[in-house]
Amino acid sequence: MKSKTISVLVTLVSFLLISNISLVAQKSVELKYNLETGDKYEFVSDLNQDISFEAGGTTMTLEQVMTFKMTSVVDGIEDNIIDKSILFDAIKMNQKIFGMEISYDSDDSTTWTGMTAEVAKEMNKIIGKTAKIAMDNKGNIQEMDISELTDNDELTNNLTSGNTYAVYPEGKVSIGDSWETDINPLKDNDMKVHMKYTLLKANRKHAVIGLEGNLSGNEIQGEQINLEGATVGEMTVDVKTGMLITSTLDIELALDIEQRGVKIPANIVSTTTTTATKIN
Repeated sequence: MKSKTISVLVTLVSFLLISNISLVAQKSVELKYNLETGDKYEFVSDLNQDISFEAGGTTMTLEQVMTFKMTSVVDGIEDNIIDKSILFDAIKMNQKIFGMEISYDSDDSTTWTGMTAEVAKEMNKIIGKTAKIAMDNKGNIQEMDISELTDNDELTNNLTSGNTYAVYPEGKVSIGDSWETDINPLKDNDMKVHMKYTLLKANRKHAVIGLEGNLSGNEIQGEQINLEGATVGEMTVDVKTGMLITSTLDIELALDIEQRGVKIPANIVSTTTTTATKIN
């Protein structure tokens, strides 16, 4: 499996969750998405990850640093269903392995050649493209249209197997209360995520939510991977709107990468930080 595909998978699974802040506690709060048509948010995610694997009896590590920028717009709201468009604005990547380094920047065409050409070809398919998502006011995804993103359906599925929105429980929750949910990916995506959320702190403006999750999957891009992993982190959200403010997510994954018919065990350790800003 290509490392860039794993990177994007880990990152956009990372959007399911995430960060941390100190706040004054209150007794209970009801969390839901209170948005208006036309609301626009910019999301910036920074990913730092190491992918380690063995080849020829030697352990090697691929070091990657990536930045994703996206714009989310509320297209309409009806019967508590929120229709959103998510535009992929920009991606940057720096990658080091075998003493070699490559850098890609979707805003700089001089980085699209040479050793970076293959990466640029795949990444550029996503830039400027839009995903359509419908979710209820608790964050449960109802429908998703990602046909515009890329002609590589499996890659697209992996990109959208997670999001930057927590799934909230019905009714009010108090400090220390927890709730659990399964994040359902697209129908033809084998990736599974089970999340436990815990309300850590809250006041009238902000809420801090702790995250614990288990990830599993047997197939990505038509390849058997036997993926298992865990994620922990925190996310701070706006109590009034339910929207993310800032987040940090740590993920550890173990999987098999197949190269020329040989399965190679690999481990991925990553940290993703995400910030969201209302821009209108």
